[in-house]
Amino acid sequence: MYYTKEYLKRAHREIDTIFRVLFPEHGMAVREEQIMLCHKMLDNLLGRNIALCDAGVGIGKTYAYLVACVLMRKYSLLAEGCSPYEQRPVVISTSSIALQKAILTEYIPFLSRILQENGTIQTPIKAVIRKGKEHFVCDERLAQRIVAIEEKNKNALQKEALLSLKEHYDMDEVSNLSGFDRRMVSVPKFCSGDCPKRGSCRYQQYLERSRDHEMFIQICNHNYLLADGYHRLQDYRPLLKDYRALIIDEAHKLPDAAKQMFGKSLCYDDIREICFYLGKEYQGSEIRKLSGAIRMVLDIIGENHRTRYGIKEEFHMTEECEMYLYEGIQTMNKIIEKLEKKIPKWIRNKLEETRSVLECFFHQDKKYVLHLKQDHDHRIILCASSRRIPQYLDQMLWSRGMGAILTSGTLKNGQGFSHIRKMTGLQRVRRVREYVADSPFEYQKNCLLYLPKNLKKSRRGSQEEAEMIAGHIHSLICST
Repeated sequence: MYYTKEYLKRAHREIDTIFRVLFPEHGMAVREEQIMLCHKMLDNLLGRNIALCDAGVGIGKTYAYLVACVLMRKYSLLAEGCSPYEQRPVVISTSSIALQKAILTEYIPFLSRILQENGTIQTPIKAVIRKGKEHFVCDERLAQRIVAIEEKNKNALQKEALLSLKEHYDMDEVSNLSGFDRRMVSVPKFCSGDCPKRGSCRYQQYLERSRDHEMFIQICNHNYLLADGYHRLQDYRPLLKDYRALIIDEAHKLPDAAKQMFGKSLCYDDIREICFYLGKEYQGSEIRKLSGAIRMVLDIIGENHRTRYGIKEEFHMTEECEMYLYEGIQTMNKIIEKLEKKIPKWIRNKLEETRSVLECFFHQDKKYVLHLKQDHDHRIILCASSRRIPQYLDQMLWSRGMGAILTSGTLKNGQGFSHIRKMTGLQRVRRVREYVADSPFEYQKNCLLYLPKNLKKSRRGSQEEAEMIAGHIHSLICST
């Protein structure tokens, strides 16, 4: 794609106007690193490069990439006319729901308003948050769940949260909703074509709005972005509307999202859900066998990996772990064989998925990295992550040739960008550019580390002291 030098100069002049004139008129400070960052981002988006931008705390990288996206679209349309490619939206992927909401409800409305007032753009910037079905309410399943709890002594806060879903179809907007209720009322993987509520379905209406051709920015989390990439790779229907540029904020968490997607896991809530559905099939005796066996496996593995500082994340096989994993697999084999023709196929699939996780840990499958996590109640989660994640990311995202920005305050480490490039499959990609925007925040002057008075005495600066302090920090992180 060819961009005239004049249009490029005008785009960069507008960056200076926005950050040096318009933003200060609305009470925002001029930050030189932010301005330089925006210039770099715009150049890379227009050149269809992949920019790794390490932007420290306080720089304002969100406005930097939003302004770059707006000007990319404006000047590419001026240079190329109204080609279908130039009118495609951009995708902004983040790790946290809080940042997604802030971009949608704070950053974009403010930027849109001042750019319209100035005449930089003629129409408002439209954006939508895209996320998976499991975040939204199925009106039919909600009605069934409300009937199911009418005669039960349910927790008052959880019941109130459940009933509030009549007004809120996005479950992330509701507090105190139990994880179990979320699973019971979320939009199912496959919606029935003859659903009685399809005509008034709030989820279907949301999908229709998100496909509006005027939607310029699609905001999603890393998992949804990767799911869309996987769909495209397999020639399935994409989840996101076709887009021309990609912004990945909190990019240091992209590999973790990929581990979740290209891996297996097993937790207490998984078993609770399977038992619930088995209960509907009147399989009480099998529920007790399943629940008892898997809970014992998870408890034993947890006990074998627990230290005074928390759980060891890397899985190590012990004789006790091996024995209980074997017994868990045998129990699953018997249950699956007994119920093969008595339960729906999708429930049998869930049982087989549970068995496959146990087998993966029992055989210590070399195709996976085996590790442990804890849920909100500090209960063990078995996790197996594929070793081919860098190749998958390259195939799903980078090989498509579009411009992309990966930004975070922790992309760069002591070895430069080599680690993040390795983890994200960018080691051999030639169109990668690297940029570091130093934070204006003076860490040494403004950061304090408070240590509890009851720490064990040790020599200042020793390895023992470092390990002890690291253990306390780790326990604080796990508890929050």
